[in-house]
Amino acid sequence: MRVTKQMLGNQTRKSILYLDQNFLSSVHRGGTENEWATALMAKVSELLDLQLLAIPYSSTHIDEADLNGQYRDALVGFIQRLSRGHHFEPYWRVEERQILKAFHHFLDGALAAYQKEERDALCPGVHDWDGDYSVSVFSAATGTDRKSLFKQQAIEELVQALPQWANKARTFEEDMNLEISEEARLLVDSYAKKTARLMMGDFSALTDAPINASVVEALWCVVESKKVDPTSIGAFLRPQHFAEVPTVQLSARLFSAYKQRVRLSKTPPDPTSKKTREKLSGLLYDIQHAATYAPYCDGYFTDNAMTKLLKEQRVRVEQDYGCKVFSVDSKDDFLAWLETLKSRMTAEHANDLSWAYPHRFPFHRD
Repeated sequence: MRVTKQMLGNQTRKSILYLDQNFLSSVHRGGTENEWATALMAKVSELLDLQLLAIPYSSTHIDEADLNGQYRDALVGFIQRLSRGHHFEPYWRVEERQILKAFHHFLDGALAAYQKEERDALCPGVHDWDGDYSVSVFSAATGTDRKSLFKQQAIEELVQALPQWANKARTFEEDMNLEISEEARLLVDSYAKKTARLMMGDFSALTDAPINASVVEALWCVVESKKVDPTSIGAFLRPQHFAEVPTVQLSARLFSAYKQRVRLSKTPPDPTSKKTREKLSGLLYDIQHAATYAPYCDGYFTDNAMTKLLKEQRVRVEQDYGCKVFSVDSKDDFLAWLETLKSRMTAEHANDLSWAYPHRFPFHRD
């Protein structure tokens, strides 16, 4: 019979760590050049075994892996095994839940800030102790050509926008309002286009319309169920209210901080440079990762460039969400953080481990 933490009355909650694709790919490749990642992963694995840490994977991990060609399946399987069956909700579902909660909050006239709840992004089972095996649903890559095309289009749009960002004399706050307004516009446009297609008899819109078109549909359902004025949707989508949504707020902060960096740089990125395109190729995924999941994490490991962006004073990831950010340049700090987590393990927790995993921790049993 398997002994669970509930049987033992153990109330310990695991810390949540996000490992970005760069780290996980380095661990998967191994070799001399990736010894740093292998060494860090060994320490992470120790805390996973002690049931003090969880490293869920996300839909963004899978989307990025889909662009890895023949290595895709091996990488996805590796990430799922490493995460021990724990995963975040898809980014679009997290965002929709946040928006709907914030809309209810807005309609109720509450003055307090948006209240983040872990269940928006994670299953409560993430804090359960691991069994002898875990189950993950593996699926083959889908829409790879489409994803690759969208990524290339996004890079082109970013490259074209760089000179405009460098020359626009906007403040950080003005950029924030612009980003938030643009996010609201995209939601409304997606919904309007899907609705127009359906009215024209194009029912394929039910399957191939952008996923964010469902957000405004959900807002309409709330309006109808509460019998409130439909114009409340437009009022909610204004920057002063829509900014309460964590994914919207953090994404806007990150893009605004990046724009400010471009403006203040003595050598702005060259839009024609191959190096610039390589740097921009991961920017959208990196921001999507961080804006969606960092608010639900205790630790976040990413590349050096993204770490600097997340640690910008006005991005406020640690101050507002309590998430510490690390990279290979701060691996000593990362190891110290992991050691701190381990040092919090109580004697009762250690004794419970010996009951739940007698073959792994026989030395803890009285």
